[in-house]
Amino acid sequence: MHRMSPEDLTLEQYLAFCGGGPAARVLRWQIAKTHSARVQIIEEALADYYSRLVDTRGQDKKFGEDALTMQLANMLAAGGIPAVHDEHVNGHCDLVIRANGNFMWLGEAKVHGGYKWLDDGFQQLSTRYGTAMEGRDHGELIIYHRQGDSRAVLEEWRDRLTAANDNVAVSEDIENQRLYFRTEHTCANSGCTYYTRHHIVPLMHDPKK
Repeated sequence: MHRMSPEDLTLEQYLAFCGGGPAARVLRWQIAKTHSARVQIIEEALADYYSRLVDTRGQDKKFGEDALTMQLANMLAAGGIPAVHDEHVNGHCDLVIRANGNFMWLGEAKVHGGYKWLDDGFQQLSTRYGTAMEGRDHGELIIYHRQGDSRAVLEEWRDRLTAANDNVAVSEDIENQRLYFRTEHTCANSGCTYYTRHHIVPLMHDPKK
């Protein structure tokens, strides 16, 4: 009986064997045929890398926005997703990922020090960097938070954001243990819809023992 070797595996079998792990993610990124597939892969990778930041928050508690975001960019790049920190896109965008077919995903990061600072980040992402053109209509506001009860902060940010911006609508609300919500709005530049995920990363480190 012939035993199947790695060389005998089809691409479909390999992806099924690797499941949703990093090895399969690299290959899925290389063969992705749609912009939405790339966005899904980016968000899957970020879920892993946000968790790594949380797991090392005691060592990284003095890191600012740039240092934390450079870690994300390095982890994404090491995982086969070509992320660049602080690329010029009508200004210095914190996290930029490009791919064939004119794809560009944008991330703007803020250490939470007040809701005005978060609003600055959203306005940068939505009015300076983002265009909502085909393949360029998704971005992320990354909120690093060190004070505890991050979910309450995220809920307050959602309420303030929608109250201050009539054109911004929540398309997916905070649910269960997921520390993000999604919004959509019409880009003033292109007139097309821009989709933003607002994700908070809980980094408080205050052990009692």
